[in-house]
Amino acid sequence: MSDASSPETPNPGTEAAAPEVWHRVHPLTPILESLGVLVGIFIAAAYGLQNFFQSAVEDLASGRSVNLTFAEWLGAHPLVILAVVGGIILILVLTAFFSWLAWRVMGYRVDAEAIYYRRGLLSKKLRKARLDRVQSIDLQQKLLPRMLGMAELVFDVAGGTDSNISLKYLSKKRAEELRDELLAAVKAKKNASATSATSTDAVPGVAADHGGTEADTGAGGGAGADASAGDTARFGAGGHDSPDPGADGEQPGIDRSVPERSADSIGVRLSKRLGVLADDVSHEAERSLNDLLAPYNLSADVGEEGEIIRVPAHRVIVSSLLNTGTLISVGVIIVLVAIAVVFLLVGIEEAFLPILIGGLPGIFAAFAGFKKNLDNANFVVRISEDGLAVSHGLFSTSRKVIPLDRLQAVCLHQPLLWRWAGWWRAEYNIASDGGKNDENLLLPVGDIDQALLMVGLALPDPQLPEGISADGLVRSAMYDRKSTHPDAAAAEELFHAQPRSSRILDPLVWRRRAYALTDSLLVLRLGVLDRRVDFVPHVRVQSLRYYQGPLMRALKLGSVAVHSTAGPITPLVKHQDAEAAKRFFTEHAERTRIARQRFDAAAKSAHTGPIETHEEDNG
Repeated sequence: MSDASSPETPNPGTEAAAPEVWHRVHPLTPILESLGVLVGIFIAAAYGLQNFFQSAVEDLASGRSVNLTFAEWLGAHPLVILAVVGGIILILVLTAFFSWLAWRVMGYRVDAEAIYYRRGLLSKKLRKARLDRVQSIDLQQKLLPRMLGMAELVFDVAGGTDSNISLKYLSKKRAEELRDELLAAVKAKKNASATSATSTDAVPGVAADHGGTEADTGAGGGAGADASAGDTARFGAGGHDSPDPGADGEQPGIDRSVPERSADSIGVRLSKRLGVLADDVSHEAERSLNDLLAPYNLSADVGEEGEIIRVPAHRVIVSSLLNTGTLISVGVIIVLVAIAVVFLLVGIEEAFLPILIGGLPGIFAAFAGFKKNLDNANFVVRISEDGLAVSHGLFSTSRKVIPLDRLQAVCLHQPLLWRWAGWWRAEYNIASDGGKNDENLLLPVGDIDQALLMVGLALPDPQLPEGISADGLVRSAMYDRKSTHPDAAAAEELFHAQPRSSRILDPLVWRRRAYALTDSLLVLRLGVLDRRVDFVPHVRVQSLRYYQGPLMRALKLGSVAVHSTAGPITPLVKHQDAEAAKRFFTEHAERTRIARQRFDAAAKSAHTGPIETHEEDNG
């Protein structure tokens, strides 16, 4: 990608560097960013008026006349009113002038290596995001920018939240065009880097970093390690980029030439098969998707532009109303209103209004929680060559791409009041996401088939023993012994439950809490009132930690923390028999190390030639 082109073709030996071309953002950007100050002034004025009206109501309720001394004083001094109005006009003029100056220095620039964003009138700032470090580019539209036809581009950059760049604001059309251009540039840059790294690794004596390290088992290899201090084993972080699908295939838009690794999730494997998804290949996308989802006994429909899931707004609204936090806020408001009415009926009128005003924070909290859930209305998931393209929003809209090859863990969650409808929520941890829990959604609310679909796309093949299907295992994890699936009994045998001695620490959940191991996944079954299931691919485990507190030591129990990236999922094999927990710690450390090695070898082979299967003797 180039910022400027020369009309002539100079001599390569004397060619000068292309000039830096900075593009300005939308002229209304500084004004929108300063709206917070104006809203603060409005809230302060509203608070003053609220105090005046409260005093007026109390005076009227007591039979006194309303105190209008201040209003009469203003009427006697009209110059004060003119000064206030003039001051407001002056503030608006100065705000507009400084906003124009700020807009003049705001801008962005794109070259072949990075995107740059500068801003600041007095304190100047320049942010840079390298294209090979960009994980995703989200297009967001809050309510007011959306009404004005403007959008914001958010660049999720590896390195944490502080390294992210938010490009505010562009016209919606320009934002969409720039996003598409940069996504293509990011993909090309990463593929070139991966090919270069593979070529370098092929040269004898030259080492290339593939993002994985062997396990450090020195602290936790022995069973008799110090339990109070804790043992830790570390592994390479997940997050390799998938190879770029080629252009040739059996049918238009379909690529069969890219090797599929067993540790890849189903969604990544499907993305490798598909090129640019067009209407004429939607049937092939559907056939490939159903073929890959066969272990889950699912039949998915691929709609227009690759759409596989659409969550209607009414379902999000109902699920929000059934949220525990919302119900508690509504209950508190109802109680306060009832108390205020009782005081009014018994003749204590002066307490009526203060009690109602005291309930305003509860109303605001309930509204904030409800609005937050409404942001997930019209949730649409589409399958694309870059991952899952997700769009959602009722008043403010957001569009982002979830790179499935960077997901570190997945969970399913069912609040108590969702059981009557059979709804589940799906979330994920992702590398370099900086712990933005509120946005880590695969599915805000959906039925069992939609939940299984999202889990299937985000996870690799579970690689189960013969006679147990993937959906049988997942349903057993979701509903434990209440599952009616034909494979439920066999799947239940894979789960290791907590010992009876743990009932002192976990009186409600010790019967349900359990973990299961497959050849590719760790599955954790949690919760009683609010059901929860965590899935952690072996290849994505970053480290393990065994620990044992004083009470656990007295009960001969131990726990193992399975470390993932920041996010809503914190996998924990909790309160197991101490010897079993130490054995799990040691064996799982070796299991994840081997999985990482095989994944790295497959990533290297994907660029150098056909993948060969190597059997490793772990005896």
